[in-house]
Amino acid sequence: MSDPTILTIILNYKTAEMTIKSAEAARVAMQGLPGEIVIVDNDSQDGSYEAISVHVADAGWADTRVIQSGRNGGYGAGNNVGIKAGMADGSRPDYVYILNSDAFPKPGAIKVLYDHLNTTPTTGFAGSYIEGEDEIQHTTTFRFPSIWSELEGAIKFGPISRIF
Repeated sequence: MSDPTILTIILNYKTAEMTIKSAEAARVAMQGLPGEIVIVDNDSQDGSYEAISVHVADAGWADTRVIQSGRNGGYGAGNNVGIKAGMADGSRPDYVYILNSDAFPKPGAIKVLYDHLNTTPTTGFAGSYIEGEDEIQHTTTFRFPSIWSELEGAIKFGPISRIF
């Protein structure tokens, strides 16, 4: 049995240089993993698709594809284009890693998530620790929306927040 595959999807919209930088970081972070990267241009119409395609070809990134969404249906729709594209051989990946074009994973960061998913089969979803260029942690998690989480968010009072 082969190792599970991982597909990293990077959505671009008019940020070709930053998207290339994100893909470069992802390539390093995915070293040794059975996976690929797909960069989806979300119908930028500014030359991004062409610039990224030329960079990927010139760099010889055989494990990275650039595809065009055909229309800008928003963030979710753009990522869905990448998910539907799947692996280059037409197969579906075992794992999908969504990477924002303004995010730059550290070496080994994707492998940590991959290893966790492989060793903890009850895990259905894993997210990255996120920090800015200043190395300060960014809070990116939230409770599932409910009347109680909305109340807590509006009050922003320590004792109430700890209760919820």
